[in-house]
Amino acid sequence: MTSAAAAPPRSALLAAWGNAWLSGDAAVPELVSRVTAHDDDHLVVGLAPDDLPVEGAVTRLRAAGVTRLRVVLPAPGDVVGLPGPGPFTAAALSASEGVLALREDGTGSGLVPTLTSHGSPFDGTVTTVTWTAYDVCVPGPDPGPYLHDAEHDLRRGVLECVGTLRDLDVARWRPEVAEALQDLRSAARAGIDEEELPGGYPPRARELLVRARQLAGVLSIAGGDLGGAVDTREAVAREAALRELARVVRRAHVAAYNAYGLPA
Repeated sequence: MTSAAAAPPRSALLAAWGNAWLSGDAAVPELVSRVTAHDDDHLVVGLAPDDLPVEGAVTRLRAAGVTRLRVVLPAPGDVVGLPGPGPFTAAALSASEGVLALREDGTGSGLVPTLTSHGSPFDGTVTTVTWTAYDVCVPGPDPGPYLHDAEHDLRRGVLECVGTLRDLDVARWRPEVAEALQDLRSAARAGIDEEELPGGYPPRARELLVRARQLAGVLSIAGGDLGGAVDTREAVAREAALRELARVVRRAHVAAYNAYGLPA
């Protein structure tokens, strides 16, 4: 079983495979298998008087008129795709993820996963996921981001971040970050596992997800201690550059996961 830290956002898996199922390109058993692949158990609360397994929850959503699922990966100050203030928005911000299950008129349910680890490092751990459903209304068209916007913003974000870090002489005080950025330029792109994205996803979405994932790895390295950066100005500039790059990486993930069934 893949660790929780290494697994994709559960909301992304539910949106990806849920849309494939709603379109007739995946069966319920496959949807359940993909969404729950990294965990021991999933339950959905708030859609019915009783807790529901994933298959019962998605069947109920479709029966209620839901036609589209959208993943949201919000962060403080970047709430694109969320409805206005309310229980779902608060929960999704706390979890940094959620799924909007919407009807054509923008009404529907928002689902937010809570991951709980059981066990110990000595005996092994398993993860259970509880999805909490909230009533939502998201009027108007999907605000995106869409693939073409996310691709453009990611390219620009990388160039700006690399330029800032070069000006700060990042190689001097964080050589591993400079090395990771250099490797990113020359690395061959690994594919996205079919267990993560259904086969109907456009190749551009897969490529964007690979790029965003590679950059997320760089951000993980760069987000550690400042190391030799003792100058306050350097530290502030570095944080600003990495924060902006994190924003465009997050939006690239959203665009890629939500691309199913949209024009390539």
